[in-house]
Amino acid sequence: MEEAVRLYRVAASCFGTVGAHQGGRLVLSLFFKALLGVQRIFHFDTLTDVGFALLTGGHRCLSRRTLGGLVRAVSTRAVNKFHRLTQPVVSATQHLAVSIDEHVVARFTRKFLIPKGFHTIRNKKMRAEKLFFSFDTATRTLLNLIVTPGNGRLAPVASKMLGAVRARCRTSCLLRAVLDAGAAQSHRELLEVADHDPNQVLLVRAPRRKAYLERWKALPEELFTAHDEPGRYKGAPAKRIHVAQTTTPLRAEKGAPVREVRTLVVREEKRRGKDRWHALFVFRDNATEALTLLQEFRARQHHEQAYRILLHDAFVDTVPSGYNKKSRNPDRPGFRKNAITLYAWLAGLAVNALTAFSTSLPARFKWAHPRTLRRWWFNFPADLYLTDRALFVVLHPRWFRSWWQQQVEQLNAKKLRLPWMDDRLVLYSLAPPRSQSSAPPSAPSPVPSGVWC
Repeated sequence: MEEAVRLYRVAASCFGTVGAHQGGRLVLSLFFKALLGVQRIFHFDTLTDVGFALLTGGHRCLSRRTLGGLVRAVSTRAVNKFHRLTQPVVSATQHLAVSIDEHVVARFTRKFLIPKGFHTIRNKKMRAEKLFFSFDTATRTLLNLIVTPGNGRLAPVASKMLGAVRARCRTSCLLRAVLDAGAAQSHRELLEVADHDPNQVLLVRAPRRKAYLERWKALPEELFTAHDEPGRYKGAPAKRIHVAQTTTPLRAEKGAPVREVRTLVVREEKRRGKDRWHALFVFRDNATEALTLLQEFRARQHHEQAYRILLHDAFVDTVPSGYNKKSRNPDRPGFRKNAITLYAWLAGLAVNALTAFSTSLPARFKWAHPRTLRRWWFNFPADLYLTDRALFVVLHPRWFRSWWQQQVEQLNAKKLRLPWMDDRLVLYSLAPPRSQSSAPPSAPSPVPSGVWC
């Protein structure tokens, strides 16, 4: 709730062109839509939950037409200001591990000619738009967002995002960036990213090209060191990998000097079929052990998991289109970043809020999936009592009452007020337990959805 109050106040100061309260309701509606799992904007026409209406700033939910109109009515300058003011704080002092990757949103329009991008799930180039998020692999937090048409490239965007991250942390802080193979498609762009900041370590997955594979397979066997790693799942047999260190010559352009880049080559043994080869380019780090660098690069898998959550639980692929549908020239419709940036960024903030909430729960729920959090911690009854000065929320949790008792005391001590409800004070309490048994069940029993639709 604190995050919602903060977003409302920032939105009221940024979206004055549509009205402070309407701008705040817009942000609250999109934020709680992603947080609670409302799939599409048109579902707002059938939302009848009073609690959800109060959360989004009114006695009734916004209609789909009002909400859709507000999303496109806010200006790009206002959205950029809102995005800048709501970015998470970077608290790292010594080193910061950042992963930067793209998420491709497919577009199926035939009327408008928009740039194509490679969609990895569909394994083809198609008309699309791209969302580039930077991600703190230590805290599992989305830090920044840049939206581009489908022809956006990872390396140039990474240079901009790393510059923005550097501006938010100390100059002495060592920035360790992790990039996928898309950043190594062009040697010139890759070297520009590597030379962007002298106090920066860059780990880039090498593309699996034929020439690279032949070079890796030609390495002498004595260069490889064998390691055993945990299997794919709990109780699975160990996985054997062989790691070798070599260098790869990279040239920015013809006639430019060749740079020898440290390269870690990994051969993963397969129980069936051929062994799997992959490699890492390492810039400005010649001291760290190879296995440690591999484990650091694999932490970007948390970034991929965040994209999976954005797609299937925050429904980020339902973002409004960036191309201008009112363009008179369908062959050159232009690109407007206001609606798509606001929608996607609020989905990212909702994922950050769920991640932060999971860290405050009992140990078994740390880093839990959003659907698990909704099932165990969100979907239970509550009574609302509204007075002229306060909103009383009486919770009926089914289990973990001791944790809820501590949480209620902490929330009431903060004396949180809701600016969209005439600055009313929010007070929480627990309803008396229905039975004396405090042992939680093995799994939550079927309950109605938290948002009636």
